[in-house]
Amino acid sequence: MLQGKTIVVGVTGGIAAYKSAEIVSRLKNLGADVWVVETAEAQKLVSPLTFRTLSGNPVITDLFEQELSSLPVPHIALAQKADLILIAPCTANSIGKIAGGIADDALTTLVMASSNKKMIAPAMNGEMWRNPAVQENVRKLGLWGFEVIGPCAGKLACGDEDIGRMAEPEEIIARLVSLLAVDTPQDLKGKRILITAGGTREAIDPVRYISNRSSGKMGYALAEAAARRGAEVTLISAPTQLKAPEGVNVINVVSAREMYLAVMEHKNNQDVIIMTAAVADYQPTVTLWQKLKKEEATFKLDLSRTIDILSELGKSKNGSFLVGFAAETENHLENAREKMEKKNLDLIVVNDVEAFEADDSEAQIMGKTGGVKSLPRLSKIKIAHQVIDTIIGRLGTD
Repeated sequence: MLQGKTIVVGVTGGIAAYKSAEIVSRLKNLGADVWVVETAEAQKLVSPLTFRTLSGNPVITDLFEQELSSLPVPHIALAQKADLILIAPCTANSIGKIAGGIADDALTTLVMASSNKKMIAPAMNGEMWRNPAVQENVRKLGLWGFEVIGPCAGKLACGDEDIGRMAEPEEIIARLVSLLAVDTPQDLKGKRILITAGGTREAIDPVRYISNRSSGKMGYALAEAAARRGAEVTLISAPTQLKAPEGVNVINVVSAREMYLAVMEHKNNQDVIIMTAAVADYQPTVTLWQKLKKEEATFKLDLSRTIDILSELGKSKNGSFLVGFAAETENHLENAREKMEKKNLDLIVVNDVEAFEADDSEAQIMGKTGGVKSLPRLSKIKIAHQVIDTIIGRLGTD
Protein backbone atom coordinates (compact mmCIF):
# COMPACT_ATOMS: atom_id res chain seq x y z
CA MET A 1 0.00 0.00 0.00
CA LEU A 2 2.93 2.36 0.63
CA GLN A 3 5.22 0.96 -2.06
CA GLY A 4 7.40 3.75 -3.42
CA LYS A 5 6.62 6.10 -0.54
CA THR A 6 9.30 7.56 1.73
CA ILE A 7 8.24 8.16 5.33
CA VAL A 8 10.35 9.99 7.92
CA VAL A 9 9.47 8.98 11.47
CA GLY A 10 10.55 11.49 14.08
CA VAL A 11 10.84 10.09 17.60
CA THR A 12 10.99 12.48 20.55
CA GLY A 13 11.55 11.93 24.25
CA GLY A 14 8.21 10.55 25.41
CA ILE A 15 7.81 7.20 27.12
CA ALA A 16 5.59 6.15 24.20
CA ALA A 17 8.74 6.04 22.05
CA TYR A 18 8.73 2.25 22.43
CA LYS A 19 5.53 2.18 20.34
CA SER A 20 7.38 3.91 17.52
CA ALA A 21 9.26 0.68 16.89
CA GLU A 22 5.95 -1.00 15.99
CA ILE A 23 5.04 1.94 13.74
CA VAL A 24 8.32 1.63 11.84
CA SER A 25 7.86 -2.13 11.49
CA ARG A 26 4.31 -1.74 10.17
CA LEU A 27 5.35 0.94 7.68
CA LYS A 28 8.07 -1.35 6.34
CA ASN A 29 5.56 -4.18 5.98
CA LEU A 30 3.39 -1.84 3.91
CA GLY A 31 6.29 -1.28 1.54
CA ALA A 32 7.48 2.18 2.65
CA ASP A 33 11.08 3.37 2.68
CA VAL A 34 11.38 4.45 6.32
CA TRP A 35 13.93 6.82 7.83
CA VAL A 36 14.01 7.48 11.56
CA VAL A 37 15.16 10.71 13.17
CA GLU A 38 15.68 10.57 16.94
CA THR A 39 16.13 13.44 19.34
CA ALA A 40 18.78 13.13 22.06
CA GLU A 41 16.08 12.46 24.66
CA ALA A 42 14.48 9.71 22.52
CA GLN A 43 17.81 7.89 22.24
CA LYS A 44 17.79 7.41 26.02
CA LEU A 45 14.50 5.52 25.72
CA VAL A 46 15.01 3.48 22.51
CA SER A 47 18.39 2.73 21.00
CA PRO A 48 19.08 3.95 17.44
CA LEU A 49 20.18 0.38 16.70
CA THR A 50 16.58 -0.79 17.22
CA PHE A 51 15.27 1.62 14.61
CA ARG A 52 18.15 0.94 12.24
CA THR A 53 17.36 -2.78 12.36
CA LEU A 54 13.62 -2.25 11.81
CA SER A 55 13.92 0.41 9.10
CA GLY A 56 16.94 -0.93 7.23
CA ASN A 57 18.29 2.64 7.03
CA PRO A 58 20.74 4.70 9.10
CA VAL A 59 19.12 6.53 12.00
CA ILE A 60 19.63 10.28 12.03
CA THR A 61 20.58 11.60 15.46
CA ASP A 62 22.34 14.82 14.51
CA LEU A 63 23.04 16.95 11.47
CA PHE A 64 26.64 15.79 11.07
CA GLU A 65 26.28 11.99 10.81
CA GLN A 66 29.26 10.53 8.96
CA GLU A 67 27.06 7.65 7.86
CA LEU A 68 24.95 10.08 5.83
CA SER A 69 27.91 11.60 3.98
CA SER A 70 26.54 10.21 0.70
CA LEU A 71 23.63 12.63 1.00
CA PRO A 72 24.55 16.24 0.23
CA VAL A 73 23.14 18.30 3.13
CA PRO A 74 21.30 15.26 4.63
CA HIS A 75 18.41 17.06 6.31
CA ILE A 76 17.57 18.95 3.10
CA ALA A 77 17.90 15.87 0.86
CA LEU A 78 15.70 13.76 3.15
CA ALA A 79 13.17 16.57 3.63
CA GLN A 80 12.76 16.80 -0.14
CA LYS A 81 12.57 13.02 -0.52
CA ALA A 82 9.95 12.41 2.17
CA ASP A 83 6.32 11.98 1.14
CA LEU A 84 5.32 12.46 4.77
CA ILE A 85 6.98 13.29 8.09
CA LEU A 86 5.42 11.62 11.13
CA ILE A 87 6.45 12.60 14.66
CA ALA A 88 5.36 9.94 17.13
CA PRO A 89 5.48 10.52 20.00
CA CYS A 90 5.50 14.30 19.76
CA THR A 91 6.20 15.96 23.10
CA ALA A 92 5.03 19.37 24.28
CA ASN A 93 8.60 20.60 23.85
CA SER A 94 8.81 19.50 20.21
CA ILE A 95 5.36 20.93 19.45
CA GLY A 96 6.46 24.25 20.95
CA LYS A 97 9.72 24.34 19.01
CA ILE A 98 8.07 23.60 15.67
CA ALA A 99 5.28 26.11 16.30
CA GLY A 100 7.89 28.71 17.25
CA GLY A 101 10.01 28.16 14.16
CA ILE A 102 12.97 26.79 16.12
CA ALA A 103 15.30 24.42 14.29
CA ASP A 104 17.99 23.44 16.77
CA ASP A 105 18.33 19.68 16.14
CA ALA A 106 18.09 17.21 13.26
CA LEU A 107 14.34 16.64 13.61
CA THR A 108 13.16 20.25 13.86
CA THR A 109 15.55 21.29 11.10
CA LEU A 110 14.22 18.57 8.82
CA VAL A 111 10.61 19.58 9.57
CA MET A 112 11.43 23.22 8.83
CA ALA A 113 13.05 22.26 5.51
CA SER A 114 10.11 20.20 4.25
CA SER A 115 7.01 21.44 2.43
CA ASN A 116 5.47 17.96 2.26
CA LYS A 117 2.77 16.40 4.45
CA LYS A 118 3.35 16.32 8.19
CA MET A 119 1.62 14.47 10.99
CA ILE A 120 2.10 14.54 14.76
CA ALA A 121 0.93 12.15 17.49
CA PRO A 122 1.11 14.13 20.75
CA ALA A 123 1.89 12.28 23.99
CA MET A 124 2.29 13.90 27.40
CA ASN A 125 0.85 14.38 30.88
CA GLY A 126 -2.80 15.45 30.95
CA GLU A 127 -2.12 18.82 32.55
CA MET A 128 0.60 19.52 30.02
CA TRP A 129 -1.81 18.75 27.20
CA ARG A 130 -4.41 21.14 28.66
CA ASN A 131 -1.85 23.91 29.11
CA PRO A 132 -3.00 26.94 27.05
CA ALA A 133 0.42 27.27 25.46
CA VAL A 134 0.34 23.67 24.19
CA GLN A 135 -3.23 24.05 22.96
CA GLU A 136 -2.34 27.23 21.10
CA ASN A 137 0.74 25.60 19.54
CA VAL A 138 -1.30 22.59 18.38
CA ARG A 139 -3.96 24.89 16.95
CA LYS A 140 -1.25 26.79 15.09
CA LEU A 141 0.22 23.61 13.61
CA GLY A 142 -3.27 22.54 12.53
CA LEU A 143 -3.73 25.82 10.68
CA TRP A 144 -0.39 25.23 8.96
CA GLY A 145 -1.60 21.90 7.60
CA PHE A 146 -0.19 19.48 10.17
CA GLU A 147 -2.37 16.42 10.74
CA VAL A 148 -2.87 15.85 14.48
CA ILE A 149 -3.92 12.45 15.81
CA GLY A 150 -4.69 12.00 19.50
CA PRO A 151 -3.86 12.07 22.28
CA CYS A 152 -6.18 9.50 23.83
CA ALA A 153 -7.44 8.98 27.37
CA GLY A 154 -6.05 6.17 29.52
CA LYS A 155 -3.38 5.33 32.07
CA LEU A 156 -0.36 7.60 31.69
CA ALA A 157 3.28 6.93 32.59
CA CYS A 158 2.84 9.10 35.69
CA GLY A 159 0.06 6.79 36.89
CA ASP A 160 -2.82 9.19 36.23
CA GLU A 161 -5.95 8.14 34.34
CA ASP A 162 -6.22 11.09 31.99
CA ILE A 163 -5.89 12.29 28.44
CA GLY A 164 -2.36 12.25 27.04
CA ARG A 165 -1.66 8.75 25.74
CA MET A 166 -0.26 8.54 22.24
CA ALA A 167 -2.73 7.14 19.70
CA GLU A 168 -2.24 3.42 19.07
CA PRO A 169 0.10 2.43 16.20
CA GLU A 170 -2.70 0.92 14.10
CA GLU A 171 -4.70 4.16 14.32
CA ILE A 172 -1.67 6.20 13.34
CA ILE A 173 -0.90 3.91 10.39
CA ALA A 174 -4.52 4.03 9.18
CA ARG A 175 -4.54 7.85 9.28
CA LEU A 176 -1.15 8.03 7.59
CA VAL A 177 -2.27 5.73 4.78
CA SER A 178 -5.39 7.82 4.27
CA LEU A 179 -3.23 10.95 3.92
CA LEU A 180 -1.23 9.26 1.17
CA ALA A 181 -4.19 7.54 -0.45
CA VAL A 182 -4.40 9.97 -3.37
CA ASP A 183 -2.52 7.44 -5.50
CA THR A 184 -4.82 4.53 -4.58
CA PRO A 185 -6.81 3.48 -7.66
CA GLN A 186 -10.54 4.14 -7.38
CA ASP A 187 -11.42 1.08 -9.43
CA LEU A 188 -14.23 0.02 -7.07
CA LYS A 189 -16.07 3.32 -7.26
CA GLY A 190 -19.81 2.64 -7.37
CA LYS A 191 -19.43 -0.99 -6.26
CA ARG A 192 -21.07 -2.42 -3.14
CA ILE A 193 -19.13 -5.06 -1.24
CA LEU A 194 -20.24 -7.18 1.72
CA ILE A 195 -17.46 -8.75 3.84
CA THR A 196 -17.62 -11.00 6.89
CA ALA A 197 -14.78 -11.31 9.41
CA GLY A 198 -13.76 -12.85 12.71
CA GLY A 199 -14.63 -16.07 14.52
CA THR A 200 -18.18 -16.59 15.80
CA ARG A 201 -18.87 -17.58 19.40
CA GLU A 202 -21.44 -20.24 20.25
CA ALA A 203 -22.57 -19.95 23.87
CA ILE A 204 -22.46 -22.91 26.26
CA ASP A 205 -23.60 -20.81 29.21
CA PRO A 206 -23.41 -17.09 30.10
CA VAL A 207 -19.60 -17.15 30.36
CA ARG A 208 -18.38 -20.04 28.20
CA TYR A 209 -18.48 -20.51 24.46
CA ILE A 210 -17.10 -22.49 21.51
CA SER A 211 -14.98 -20.48 19.09
CA ASN A 212 -11.79 -20.58 17.02
CA ARG A 213 -8.51 -18.70 16.54
CA SER A 214 -9.69 -16.30 13.85
CA SER A 215 -8.55 -12.74 14.61
CA GLY A 216 -10.54 -11.06 11.82
CA LYS A 217 -7.38 -9.42 10.42
CA MET A 218 -7.89 -10.67 6.87
CA GLY A 219 -11.50 -9.52 6.69
CA TYR A 220 -10.67 -6.13 8.14
CA ALA A 221 -7.76 -5.75 5.70
CA LEU A 222 -10.10 -6.52 2.80
CA ALA A 223 -12.65 -4.01 4.10
CA GLU A 224 -9.97 -1.33 4.43
CA ALA A 225 -8.53 -2.03 0.97
CA ALA A 226 -11.94 -2.06 -0.72
CA ALA A 227 -12.98 1.18 0.95
CA ARG A 228 -9.71 2.85 -0.05
CA ARG A 229 -10.43 1.86 -3.64
CA GLY A 230 -13.82 3.54 -3.61
CA ALA A 231 -16.25 0.75 -2.71
CA GLU A 232 -19.24 1.09 -0.41
CA VAL A 233 -18.30 -1.55 2.16
CA THR A 234 -20.44 -3.34 4.74
CA LEU A 235 -18.42 -5.39 7.22
CA ILE A 236 -20.27 -7.97 9.32
CA SER A 237 -17.89 -8.75 12.15
CA ALA A 238 -17.80 -11.42 14.83
CA PRO A 239 -15.96 -10.32 18.03
CA THR A 240 -12.40 -9.08 17.42
CA GLN A 241 -9.88 -6.71 19.02
CA LEU A 242 -9.62 -4.68 15.80
CA LYS A 243 -10.73 -1.13 15.14
CA ALA A 244 -13.18 -0.54 12.32
CA PRO A 245 -11.55 0.67 9.09
CA GLU A 246 -12.33 4.25 8.20
CA GLY A 247 -15.38 4.71 5.96
CA VAL A 248 -16.70 1.18 6.48
CA ASN A 249 -20.19 0.34 7.79
CA VAL A 250 -19.61 -2.24 10.55
CA ILE A 251 -22.32 -4.55 11.86
CA ASN A 252 -21.28 -6.44 14.99
CA VAL A 253 -22.57 -9.96 15.63
CA VAL A 254 -21.57 -12.78 17.97
CA SER A 255 -22.95 -16.16 16.93
CA ALA A 256 -23.27 -18.03 13.64
CA ARG A 257 -27.04 -17.49 13.79
CA GLU A 258 -26.61 -13.73 14.19
CA MET A 259 -24.11 -13.63 11.33
CA TYR A 260 -26.49 -15.60 9.11
CA LEU A 261 -29.36 -13.19 9.79
CA ALA A 262 -27.14 -10.13 9.18
CA VAL A 263 -25.77 -11.57 5.91
CA MET A 264 -29.24 -12.48 4.65
CA GLU A 265 -30.48 -8.99 5.49
CA HIS A 266 -27.67 -7.21 3.60
CA LYS A 267 -26.84 -9.63 0.75
CA ASN A 268 -29.15 -8.11 -1.84
CA ASN A 269 -27.79 -5.61 -4.36
CA GLN A 270 -24.17 -6.42 -3.43
CA ASP A 271 -21.73 -6.56 -6.34
CA VAL A 272 -19.30 -8.71 -4.36
CA ILE A 273 -19.68 -10.83 -1.20
CA ILE A 274 -16.45 -11.94 0.50
CA MET A 275 -16.84 -14.49 3.30
CA THR A 276 -13.65 -14.46 5.37
CA ALA A 277 -15.36 -15.12 8.72
CA ALA A 278 -14.54 -18.38 10.49
CA VAL A 279 -18.13 -19.37 11.23
CA ALA A 280 -18.54 -22.19 13.76
CA ASP A 281 -19.64 -25.46 12.16
CA TYR A 282 -21.30 -26.64 15.38
CA GLN A 283 -23.14 -25.04 18.29
CA PRO A 284 -24.30 -26.40 21.65
CA THR A 285 -27.71 -28.03 21.19
CA VAL A 286 -28.81 -26.43 24.47
CA THR A 287 -27.45 -23.18 25.89
CA LEU A 288 -27.63 -22.98 29.69
CA TRP A 289 -29.12 -19.84 31.19
CA GLN A 290 -27.06 -20.15 34.38
CA LYS A 291 -23.31 -20.70 34.74
CA LEU A 292 -22.45 -24.39 34.62
CA LYS A 293 -20.94 -25.53 37.93
CA LYS A 294 -17.87 -27.72 38.09
CA GLU A 295 -19.22 -30.87 39.71
CA GLU A 296 -18.61 -34.01 37.64
CA ALA A 297 -15.21 -35.38 36.58
CA THR A 298 -16.38 -35.52 32.96
CA PHE A 299 -18.86 -33.48 31.00
CA LYS A 300 -20.56 -34.24 27.69
CA LEU A 301 -21.64 -31.47 25.38
CA ASP A 302 -24.18 -32.18 22.66
CA LEU A 303 -23.55 -30.22 19.47
CA SER A 304 -25.67 -29.56 16.41
CA ARG A 305 -24.77 -28.14 12.99
CA THR A 306 -25.00 -24.41 12.39
CA ILE A 307 -26.42 -22.93 9.20
CA ASP A 308 -23.87 -23.03 6.37
CA ILE A 309 -24.00 -19.37 5.34
CA LEU A 310 -21.69 -19.77 2.36
CA SER A 311 -23.76 -22.63 0.94
CA GLU A 312 -26.94 -20.62 1.37
CA LEU A 313 -25.40 -17.71 -0.53
CA GLY A 314 -24.22 -20.04 -3.29
CA LYS A 315 -27.78 -21.27 -3.88
CA SER A 316 -28.99 -17.80 -4.84
CA LYS A 317 -26.21 -15.31 -5.65
CA ASN A 318 -28.55 -12.86 -7.40
CA GLY A 319 -25.74 -11.54 -9.54
CA SER A 320 -23.23 -11.14 -6.70
CA PHE A 321 -19.64 -12.30 -7.20
CA LEU A 322 -19.15 -14.76 -4.32
CA VAL A 323 -15.72 -15.23 -2.71
CA GLY A 324 -14.90 -17.80 -0.04
CA PHE A 325 -11.87 -18.49 2.15
CA ALA A 326 -10.45 -21.85 3.16
CA ALA A 327 -7.96 -22.44 5.98
CA GLU A 328 -6.50 -25.92 5.62
CA THR A 329 -4.00 -28.20 7.32
CA GLU A 330 -3.54 -30.58 4.37
CA ASN A 331 -4.41 -31.03 0.68
CA HIS A 332 -4.96 -27.30 0.45
CA LEU A 333 -5.80 -26.94 -3.24
CA GLU A 334 -7.84 -30.13 -3.48
CA ASN A 335 -9.96 -29.17 -0.47
CA ALA A 336 -10.35 -25.61 -1.73
CA ARG A 337 -11.45 -26.79 -5.21
CA GLU A 338 -14.02 -29.13 -3.65
CA LYS A 339 -15.35 -26.30 -1.47
CA MET A 340 -15.58 -23.97 -4.45
CA GLU A 341 -17.61 -26.45 -6.51
CA LYS A 342 -19.81 -27.60 -3.64
CA LYS A 343 -20.73 -24.06 -2.58
CA ASN A 344 -20.91 -22.50 -6.04
CA LEU A 345 -18.17 -19.90 -5.46
CA ASP A 346 -16.71 -17.61 -8.09
CA LEU A 347 -13.33 -17.34 -6.30
CA ILE A 348 -11.68 -18.93 -3.30
CA VAL A 349 -8.61 -17.91 -1.30
CA VAL A 350 -6.81 -20.73 0.46
CA ASN A 351 -4.10 -20.58 3.11
CA ASP A 352 -2.72 -22.66 5.94
CA VAL A 353 -4.23 -22.46 9.42
CA GLU A 354 -0.99 -20.80 10.53
CA ALA A 355 -2.49 -17.63 9.01
CA PHE A 356 -4.85 -17.39 12.00
CA GLU A 357 -3.87 -14.43 14.24
CA ALA A 358 -0.83 -13.64 12.06
CA ASP A 359 -0.16 -10.24 10.46
CA ASP A 360 1.08 -11.88 7.27
CA SER A 361 0.77 -15.19 5.45
CA GLU A 362 1.09 -17.01 2.17
CA ALA A 363 -2.05 -17.55 0.11
CA GLN A 364 -3.35 -19.05 -3.12
CA ILE A 365 -6.21 -17.61 -5.14
CA MET A 366 -8.27 -20.01 -7.22
CA GLY A 367 -10.91 -19.13 -9.84
CA LYS A 368 -13.72 -21.22 -11.33
CA THR A 369 -11.67 -21.89 -14.44
CA GLY A 370 -9.09 -23.71 -12.31
CA GLY A 371 -6.22 -21.23 -12.52
CA VAL A 372 -4.26 -20.72 -9.29
CA LYS A 373 -2.36 -17.57 -8.34
CA SER A 374 0.20 -18.23 -5.60
CA LEU A 375 1.18 -15.34 -3.33
CA PRO A 376 4.43 -15.34 -1.31
CA ARG A 377 4.35 -14.37 2.35
CA LEU A 378 2.86 -10.87 2.43
CA SER A 379 1.17 -8.59 4.91
CA LYS A 380 -2.57 -9.15 4.97
CA ILE A 381 -3.27 -5.70 3.55
CA LYS A 382 -1.11 -6.61 0.53
CA ILE A 383 -2.93 -9.92 0.17
CA ALA A 384 -6.21 -7.98 0.37
CA HIS A 385 -5.24 -5.78 -2.57
CA GLN A 386 -4.12 -8.83 -4.56
CA VAL A 387 -7.49 -10.49 -3.90
CA ILE A 388 -9.33 -7.33 -4.97
CA ASP A 389 -7.18 -7.09 -8.12
CA THR A 390 -8.21 -10.65 -8.96
CA ILE A 391 -11.90 -9.97 -8.27
CA ILE A 392 -11.85 -6.92 -10.53
CA GLY A 393 -10.20 -8.99 -13.26
CA ARG A 394 -12.82 -11.72 -12.95
CA LEU A 395 -15.99 -9.63 -12.61
CA GLY A 396 -18.18 -10.39 -15.58
CA THR A 397 -15.93 -13.19 -16.85
CA ASP A 398 -16.38 -16.13 -14.45
